[in-house]
Amino acid sequence: MSATAEVTAAGAGAGVVGPSARSRLYGFGSVFAKGLRESRRAVVGVALFVSLLAFFVASALVSEWPTLEARLAFAGGLSALPAVVRGLLGEPIALETLGGFLSWRSLNFMPVLIGLWSVLALSGTLAGEATRGSLEFVVAAPFGRRRIAAEKVLVHLAGLTLAMTVSALATWFAGAVLGTLPGDRIALADALAQFLLIGLASLVAGAIAFAAAPFVGRGQAAGIGALALFGSYVVNGYAGIVVGFETFKPLSWFAWTAGHRPLAGRYDWPSVALLAAVCLVLLAVGVVAFERRDVGRTVHLAPPLPRLAYGLRGPLGRAFADRLPGALSWGIAIGLYGWLIAISSDAFAEMVRSVPGLSQFMSRFLPGLDYTSAAGILQLAFFALGLLVVGLAAATLVAGWASDEQERRLEVVLSAPLGRFRWALASGGAVLLALALLAAPLAAGVAVGAAAMGDDPLPPVEGSAVMGLYAAALAGVGLAAGGLFRAGLAAPLTGGLAVAFFLLDFLGESLNLPDEVIDLALSRHLGRPMAGSFDPAGIAACLILAVGGLAVSAWGYRRRDLAL
Repeated sequence: MSATAEVTAAGAGAGVVGPSARSRLYGFGSVFAKGLRESRRAVVGVALFVSLLAFFVASALVSEWPTLEARLAFAGGLSALPAVVRGLLGEPIALETLGGFLSWRSLNFMPVLIGLWSVLALSGTLAGEATRGSLEFVVAAPFGRRRIAAEKVLVHLAGLTLAMTVSALATWFAGAVLGTLPGDRIALADALAQFLLIGLASLVAGAIAFAAAPFVGRGQAAGIGALALFGSYVVNGYAGIVVGFETFKPLSWFAWTAGHRPLAGRYDWPSVALLAAVCLVLLAVGVVAFERRDVGRTVHLAPPLPRLAYGLRGPLGRAFADRLPGALSWGIAIGLYGWLIAISSDAFAEMVRSVPGLSQFMSRFLPGLDYTSAAGILQLAFFALGLLVVGLAAATLVAGWASDEQERRLEVVLSAPLGRFRWALASGGAVLLALALLAAPLAAGVAVGAAAMGDDPLPPVEGSAVMGLYAAALAGVGLAAGGLFRAGLAAPLTGGLAVAFFLLDFLGESLNLPDEVIDLALSRHLGRPMAGSFDPAGIAACLILAVGGLAVSAWGYRRRDLAL
């Protein structure tokens, strides 16, 4: 027998070794296993963040109000607030207990933060690969597109379930270790029930993005999901203040499930079941849409712009044209929200005048602020959350900038007689110009609202400019990281800073963090710009970060290889 025949016979007789059971669940034995392996850092990060937050908030409560009398006095003061004010923070239920305080002070806002993870993960899990061109190889494998989509969804569901389970165990453990008064201990079943709601409330926005992604692509689907997430939270929280929000409140899943607070002893399982059903329907829509539509074929939803040949005269124009629709969309959405807050200033002023002692209570948050003016209400009810949203908008624009390198277009661009330094300055500068344009419809919205109430529109316009500058500063940091190291770091760092600064400002004092730590948040150094008060040092820092980050990004691109 010839050598060739021996090899053929050996090959025919050899058995095909498939992936192990472990590889099918975690590793490279299936679409699910590969996706779970790639998402492990995000799962661990979310679980660690929520667990540490539960411990910090619990320890702050125990140290600040160690006796039952002190807690009852604290809970009584908050429960006496008008419903319109309680809606901003959530309904205070059983605040004298550790579980009630945790569910009110920190966990009520968790679905917003974890929901951002769901939005980014589910909007890009299929649409992102389709954009990069890698999904075409996957669908060529001998298993159906429905299975691919279903396993991609199961990856996020498994990761979210694991993160919420770990967080529930950590919350239960915090009650067991830190609880000092009767009622402080947290039942494990209550912790699991609370985090079931948090997981589902976080998943809805991601499911919306997943259902939209086969039709409109990753970037626009993420914007739709984020808009639904923040809109649902804001409508529920501000329905008692903002004119018209009460009409949309039935659409908010935060309003549906407001009565389900297991850590505070309240249960509303029908609302949780409804939320789960909505998630399943949306995810099923996304799976079926992916199965039936062409891979990567999407519809571009852009604001109606003049049909001009903009973006064709160099890298700056081209990059600015790419960022322009997204910037306008974000600016219009945020400006509409600011307009609604501004036109509700009269209703809020009337409430302040009608409730004895409320003015003194509100002065504890921002002393010296005029809560009866549109500028004061914008500073109180709009500015902090607006900074978070413009920071996330900056992250999406930076992600578009980074996609040139990540999706291998930059190699073609740089093959032309165009230097890296010039390209980096032009493309990064286009991001900053787009953020400046984003502030225009934002300023128009708050100005029109303030003028409608008979107030001076100039301070809100100046405050909007500061918000745009703040977003440019965050983008500058992301651009610097993308230029020095790799483009994939730019958007996560920009969005991560926006969330981190918001949390430091929002929870820092409640967690008894040192002032030196809380002051790391750039948002604390902007003054009260919506009310006409500015912090020159913070504004100068924003300018330095924006311009300096752009310069560092251009310098970095001259010194490193493009990512493979």
